[in-house]
Amino acid sequence: MKYSIPSRLNIFIIAVCTIAFITLFIAGTHFHQLWIRLFLGLAFGIVMIPVYSLMHEAAHNILNPSDAVNSFLGRWLCCLFIISFTFYRHCHLKHHKKNRTDAEMWDLYYEHQDKRLRYGNLYLMMIGFGYLATWLSVLLLSVSPSLITSSVFKKHNETNGFVEGFTMINKLRTAQIESIIVIIFQILLLWFINWDLTLWFTFYLIHGFVWSSQNYVNHAFSPRTIINGAHNLKIPALFKPLYLNFNIHLAHHQNPGVPWLHLRHYIKKGENRISFLKNYLRLWKGPRLTHEENPFKDDEISAKT
Repeated sequence: MKYSIPSRLNIFIIAVCTIAFITLFIAGTHFHQLWIRLFLGLAFGIVMIPVYSLMHEAAHNILNPSDAVNSFLGRWLCCLFIISFTFYRHCHLKHHKKNRTDAEMWDLYYEHQDKRLRYGNLYLMMIGFGYLATWLSVLLLSVSPSLITSSVFKKHNETNGFVEGFTMINKLRTAQIESIIVIIFQILLLWFINWDLTLWFTFYLIHGFVWSSQNYVNHAFSPRTIINGAHNLKIPALFKPLYLNFNIHLAHHQNPGVPWLHLRHYIKKGENRISFLKNYLRLWKGPRLTHEENPFKDDEISAKT
């Protein structure tokens, strides 16, 4: 079935998130107590959850029926998040092609791999280095886009899987312009808050932890198949307006062209669903040994984008 894009609802949510974004920064400039700033930073991290969910919709061209509006809104959200929209879209669509393959295997390791390195790889990603990598991408793309595909990043298996193929001239130039705009936006934001770097870092580092620690929960310990390697996780009703069905991730990978509002229709009756919190906590226990083979060869042809 073809479901319509909830464009008005999406724009309303973006407006609410933008107002909350500005309001929290304004509030932060009026309070210098650490505990208050940490509390506001946590609120900021929560506000950025739907921001990312709608960035994700834009990457699939299902945020708005108009391609131009879809891209504009996606770029605006990426300014808040700090990443180039074109680069993010490239990496995300790569994820759909390489999900659960050896090129994207944070939660597992093989016998021949160094267990300590695999644990470090996962934990560094979860505590915020996964998000800080987006800052690095903005800096590199703004200076010289070709740096993003340098041999330094190809040495890291998961990073190489994301950036592979990002070599088209038009993509590189667009990503460079977007990255420069992101930097200008953040400089203007700092000017707006009177160059309060402590506040800025507090907010964005908390957001980075919130995003990075949850970024792989929807896939962790799922079947090693490209399309079906995800979960339809359960979350309390209180959090559903925040995640915008991003937790219904198996349904999304099976139907990537379906807008978030309608993904609930693709949950099978009687499906054994685990909770988001349970999978989040067991991911913190570290990667597991696997004897499963790389699914890439079997599923490459049928992978949806």
